[in-house]
Amino acid sequence: MFKKKTAIALGLAMLAGSTTAWAGKQSTVYTVVINPTANVIAGSFGNVRNSPDTVQSLDVGFQVGNGFYYAYIYATDVNGTTASCTTHNRDMIEVIKSASSDSFIMAYHDGAGTCTNIEMRNASYLEPK
Repeated sequence: MFKKKTAIALGLAMLAGSTTAWAGKQSTVYTVVINPTANVIAGSFGNVRNSPDTVQSLDVGFQVGNGFYYAYIYATDVNGTTASCTTHNRDMIEVIKSASSDSFIMAYHDGAGTCTNIEMRNASYLEPK
């Protein structure tokens, strides 16, 4: 019984005197990027949400109705520049649907508003929301 109480007291003392420890690669560089030359929209939901400015946003969503089903990606960068694309491609929609609130997403588009390629990533170095 004495050993158990001593172990508990030692554990509590260590917690009380500890500081936060961060390990592993971390990144804050995945805020919204809009590249009109390369027709790219990219960003990490966590990094965008936690950015110090109030301008950036990254939004993905879906519209379904009689005779239509599509996904969209809409973004605003720190300068207020906006870009978006939509897709009816079921494979791309599945990739977008698999994104979490902490995911990185990048979309290439044709310049006229249609997504041509979607990349979604979940990684330990992405900032959580």
